[in-house]
Amino acid sequence: MKQIKKRRRILRIGHPVGFSLFCLACLAVVAGLYLGISWAIKNGPRVVSSLRTTVQEEVLTTPTVEPSREPEEELLPTATPTPTLEVKDTPALGTPDASTPSPEPSVFVTADPRESVGAALYGQVIGIDAARSSTSKYTSEAAYNLTLANHLKLYLESQGATVVMSRTEDTKGDLTNEERGRIFKNGGCTYVIRLMCNHINSKTSACYVQVSKRNKDFGQKLVDAYVEATGMRKQNGKKGGLETKSDSVASECGCPCALLILGNWDNSTDKSNLQDEAFMDRICDGIFNGLMAQITGEPVTTAPPAETDVPGDETLPEEPSGETAEP
Repeated sequence: MKQIKKRRRILRIGHPVGFSLFCLACLAVVAGLYLGISWAIKNGPRVVSSLRTTVQEEVLTTPTVEPSREPEEELLPTATPTPTLEVKDTPALGTPDASTPSPEPSVFVTADPRESVGAALYGQVIGIDAARSSTSKYTSEAAYNLTLANHLKLYLESQGATVVMSRTEDTKGDLTNEERGRIFKNGGCTYVIRLMCNHINSKTSACYVQVSKRNKDFGQKLVDAYVEATGMRKQNGKKGGLETKSDSVASECGCPCALLILGNWDNSTDKSNLQDEAFMDRICDGIFNGLMAQITGEPVTTAPPAETDVPGDETLPEEPSGETAEP
């Protein structure tokens, strides 16, 4: 019978060597856990902070946030339309629309004035009416009136005023005096200056101002300042260079309004002077000084100029009644 030999099982727990190895393994595990827990306690907050910073940077730089802008861009067309859309079918600013029974004149407002509270005309809205129209029988004078109006506009803007124009180079057709007055009223004008030249049989050089009765004080200051600046004489027959006459522009605009007769367009000297740029600057000076005298309540510092001298017993004929009524 075969003899069974005993095998040594040294790795068994009951064997001294196996027990020793088991104890060493347990010590290694415990030591590893201790070291791991110690490291985590010491370095854990710093690791968590680093991970958090990394995550935030990835979120900020990720392109997935870009699509959120597309809905905003899609919403832009739904914004409140600008006021210009309401008048996009009208022909031109200030032009009466034949298809509308009672058209409301548009307002020609210039660019914003110089933003300085120290400017002389800061806060004032000045209306400028280049009298007559492009279809007037006085073609050359009508064109000049508009040229001077644009020159005066720039001057008054340099003094801080906002300027409202009754017509511009783009205005086509006639505007009635009532329509011009409503343009200035809609523009919130504080003063209105109308510019026109005289056409009379006499060749005498002369100027004057035409106003309604309630605007006499404004008209007198304006013509006095104009005469002082330009050196022109007041027309004979107009006491103090002033004539009172009803004016539908003044009736509609709702503010002080004066029609300044710049000179006699039929007089060669006046016609030449009025178109000279240096003389136009003097005209602007006179109008500005007249406005300032009215605004401040101070009188125009000038000696009363002599009225127009007429040779012999010749009487200066009055201009036709429809002369100044034409826009």
